Amino acid sequence: MSTEVRVAVIPPCDFCRMAIVPKTVPAVVDGKTTLGPWANMCEPHYSQYGTGLGTGLGQKLIKS
Repeated sequence: MSTEVRVAVIPPCDFCRMAIVPKTVPAVVDGKTTLGPWANMCEPHYSQYGTGLGTGLGQKLIKS
């Protein structure tokens, strides 16, 4: 499995979207979080909650 995936549309960061004051920030990774579930994450949230890239961990999102 690759550490990158090509997508037609970059989704928004799930953490930013669900904040008290929601923001639309592009995600850079779709991956497992330290909280358990998977999420689309922007760079700051991936740094805070991401568990890595690779099989069972996550993939970097690349717009095709």
